[in-house]
Amino acid sequence: MQKREHWNLSKVATLLFCQLIAISVCMFVVLYGSPSSETLLRVNHERLFLYSGIFGVFFLLAGEVTGLFVMSNGQKLLLKRLILALLSSAVGSLGLLLSVWTVEFDFVGRFAVLKMVCGNGIICYFFILFQIALSTRNPWRVLPLFNKVRTKQIKTYLGPNAEGIDWIDVKTPLSECATVEYCDQQGVDMIVLDQKAEGKIKAEIMNLLASGVRVLEVESFVETLCQKIPPAEVDSTWLTKLDLRQRDPIVRRIKRLLDLFLSVVGLIICMPILLISCFIIGLESGFPLFFHQKRTGLLGKPYVLHKLRTMQQNAEKKGAEWAKQNDSRVTMVGRFLRKWRIDEIPQFWNVIKGEMSIVGPRPERPELENEINERLPYWKCRYLLKPGLTGWAQIRFRYASDMESSEEKLAYDLYYVKNASFFLDLEIMLSTLRSLAKGSR
Repeated sequence: MQKREHWNLSKVATLLFCQLIAISVCMFVVLYGSPSSETLLRVNHERLFLYSGIFGVFFLLAGEVTGLFVMSNGQKLLLKRLILALLSSAVGSLGLLLSVWTVEFDFVGRFAVLKMVCGNGIICYFFILFQIALSTRNPWRVLPLFNKVRTKQIKTYLGPNAEGIDWIDVKTPLSECATVEYCDQQGVDMIVLDQKAEGKIKAEIMNLLASGVRVLEVESFVETLCQKIPPAEVDSTWLTKLDLRQRDPIVRRIKRLLDLFLSVVGLIICMPILLISCFIIGLESGFPLFFHQKRTGLLGKPYVLHKLRTMQQNAEKKGAEWAKQNDSRVTMVGRFLRKWRIDEIPQFWNVIKGEMSIVGPRPERPELENEINERLPYWKCRYLLKPGLTGWAQIRFRYASDMESSEEKLAYDLYYVKNASFFLDLEIMLSTLRSLAKGSR
């Protein structure tokens, strides 16, 4: 069976293609679709390329916030995705207008802007649809080298992502050479090995790799497809391979400067909302207006987290409890504050003090962690980095209100601890803006 070409592009590749489309559309409109009086025709080609790149960057940032690049299918999403593509292109044109005015002290023609918005939005829209269609028609063909019980467990890890995979079943055990031949006959794209499983099929990995088949262990397989790492697949060997790039002195200082800048700006912008919220809380349920709670921070050191009070007074007179999604202890005003995350504005002060970061694993209460640590021995890995106002688990998973959801939350936190970087932080912050716009916590 001849090996198929796949269009399962990574998100980075998708963004790169869309950036190239935006640059090409911007330059084409200016050079071939604008009158001689157009401002951008009077600049040299190098500066025009720079302006086109700015248009593309603002388009990508807006697309990340609006969810344009979320690869989901469905007829109902077609019109929505087109609107998001045009809206993101309009934001990109605003960035272009601002940059041109700042440097050239002149405006871009309104018809040129309209052509850029429509052209880029429509082309990127059809590119994304084309990519989704090809990925749907050509799913990954995966050969799991373990028994059906273990395969079912892996599918549980993957969740809905398991439906987009063509699973290849082996009826009888294969020898090393037969495995390579079988993969070639069946057009296998990936082999998933399980070092923990008994009686696994042996395979000559070098020959498999040479034939174009990807060979992954369970942890890497789930990480690649779902951007999470199941805690059950983590062991001491995995811990020794952690590359904590954000613990590097230079990276740590840059991240700290960004945290200070964003938290100060955030406090200044949100101050009117904070004052109004304090006034409404006082009217509804009196004082205190703020809620102070001990949380576990970097390397397990405790600190005091500050929030606006959203629960009734003496809500925990019976002791520490899990916060539920529809908690009866939450006040009417508190529900609104929680929905839009207004109650977390005071945590900018925790960031300024250096106890938290803008992005990181969400901190948990020490009173609840004794139970969690017994069930999840690698829970403390979350504290290898500073806790954050928002994080990978917050944008990828629902509110954790019990032990089972905490385990799933840990899977996303482990992914962040392993892959933390400036670009991942940027993706998390932009996705957080999208969740805020929808009013989700």
